[in-house]
Amino acid sequence: MPTYSDEGVVLRRIDYGEADRILTVLTRDHGKIGVIARGVRKPQSRLAARTDLFVRSRMQLAKGRGELDVLTQAEPVSMPSRSADARRAACAAVCAELTDRVFESHHPDDGVYALVVEALAACGDQRRDPRAALVWFERRMIDRLGYAPQLHRCAGCERMLPEATAWFSAAAGGLLCESCARHDLDAIECSVRVIKVLRTAAGGDAELYARLRLDAATLSTLERVVEAELAYHLDRRLRSFDVLRALERQTARPGVVEGGGYVSAASSRSGEAERDNDSEREVEPRSGV
Repeated sequence: MPTYSDEGVVLRRIDYGEADRILTVLTRDHGKIGVIARGVRKPQSRLAARTDLFVRSRMQLAKGRGELDVLTQAEPVSMPSRSADARRAACAAVCAELTDRVFESHHPDDGVYALVVEALAACGDQRRDPRAALVWFERRMIDRLGYAPQLHRCAGCERMLPEATAWFSAAAGGLLCESCARHDLDAIECSVRVIKVLRTAAGGDAELYARLRLDAATLSTLERVVEAELAYHLDRRLRSFDVLRALERQTARPGVVEGGGYVSAASSRSGEAERDNDSEREVEPRSGV
């Protein structure tokens, strides 16, 4: 069988037979492929840890006779964080499920591969909040799929939006003014702060986005917006979202997401008055970053 090598990250795995495992792998040069890893569930297998979810490896593969190529060797490039924080694994699972859902097999895309690798790393980074990292990833994936929303003009009447509260409609494809929003009961109310973060994310500057202060209410609204878009464009909700939301309900606590990390609840309360007063200002990145 002809062989080839490629770098790839494991998006999904299914136990097969007594000791094998079937993998869905996103590769740099061959796109999404199906792989069978024979014997990896045996106790002595050297490939077992290298076929775990979200592991990125340099793989040696043999072309199979059917749809599955055969994994013969793998050298890890990066391993997922072994944090006890289940939320991080749940956020990474959303990234993997979304990637698996929207991309067809054997369609390589360097930009998508880099985006997925960076998102999985951010979900495991103890300095970053995984929910904020996930929102960024979802926003970029939606844009790449060709569904970039209208964020400056009303998606209904096409008038320029004032610097005021607006409503996001997945069906309309963007923000609605107050008048148009009356006709969409599913539209999500977005504060000026949320709108500015959406516009920042649409600009594609990952470093600037990572430096934004995101209070809990802003992050929650951003999640509702991207999840509504994905549900609308994919015709169904990702199953990983349900796991993530269940975990969030168990671990919910007040705080501010700052540069991907939590500020204490006390700090959050002390800043509430200031945030109320500056809600009409530009969303500012943290100083000193």
